[in-house]
Amino acid sequence: MTPEDTLLGKSEFFLCLARAFAIPDSPDALALLRDVLPDDLGELAPACDYEIGDALIDYRASIGAIPDQTRLLVVYSRLFLVPGDRHPSLNTGTYLDGTVAGGSVTAMETCYRRCGLEKDERIQDLPDHLSIQLELVARLFAAESQARITGAAPPPIAAGEFLASFVARWIGPFRADLEEAGHRFKLADHPYRHLARMLEGAVRAEAAVNPIEAAPAPALDPEIARLRSQLAGKPITEEDLAIIRARLEADGLSSDHVAIPVDDRDRIMGLSTMTPPTPPSHRRASVV
Repeated sequence: MTPEDTLLGKSEFFLCLARAFAIPDSPDALALLRDVLPDDLGELAPACDYEIGDALIDYRASIGAIPDQTRLLVVYSRLFLVPGDRHPSLNTGTYLDGTVAGGSVTAMETCYRRCGLEKDERIQDLPDHLSIQLELVARLFAAESQARITGAAPPPIAAGEFLASFVARWIGPFRADLEEAGHRFKLADHPYRHLARMLEGAVRAEAAVNPIEAAPAPALDPEIARLRSQLAGKPITEEDLAIIRARLEADGLSSDHVAIPVDDRDRIMGLSTMTPPTPPSHRRASVV
C-alpha cells in the first residue's frame, strides 16, 4: 500500500467514526452500525496501523446485543440527548473549556475557515460537535493524499495538527465519561463506549507516528502589551468619558450610562460581581 493509499484509508476510518456518532434515526441505522461498520473498521485499521482489535471485538458484541432500532435510539438519547441529567457531551469543547461555546470552539471555527469551510446554516450543531471535527480530520487526510498524488499544495492544517490541538485533548475525558455514564444510566455495555476506545486508539497511534505539538497560543501584540503596561490601573478621566460618549453617539448608541462615575456604576445600576462555578471534574481535559 502506498503512502497515498494509507492517507485515504485514514480518511475513511475517521469518516466512519464521524458518522457512527450521528443520531441513529434512519431506518437502516442499526443494520449499518451492526453489520457494515465493524467490517469497514476492521479492514481499514490494519492498513492505518491502528490497534483497535479488542475494542472492535467488544463493539461487535455490544451492538449485536441491541435488539432493534428503538432500543438503539433509547441508548443514544439516554447518553447524549436527555436534558436535565449530566451526560457525555458530543460538543467536546466542554472537556477543554469547562463550558459550552468556549474558546476552543472559536479556535475550531478558525481552523475550518482556514480550510475554506463555512458554516452551513441548515446545520444546528456547534462547531465542536464530535462528528464535525472528525469529518474535518477525514477531509484533511484525503487532501494530504491528493496533494502527494498531484503535487498540489497540502491543506493549510495537517490532520495530525488538528488531532493534536483538539481531539487528543478531549478523547480521554470523553471516553471516561461514556464508561461512567453506562453504569450511571444502567445501559450495560453500550456500543458508544467502544467506538470511543477505537477513536482513542487511532488518535494515540497518530500521535506516536507524527508527534505534532498543539499550536501555542498566539503571542501578544507588542503594542498591546505596551499599552496595557502604560494604562492598566490608570483612572478614567472625564476627557476619556467624553471620547467614549462621542463614539457611542456617532454609532447611534445610547451613552447615558457613561455619565455614571466608573467607581459607582455597578452600585447605581444594581449590578454585582459574580464568580463562575468550577467546571465538574468530568469536564476537565487531560493532555495525552
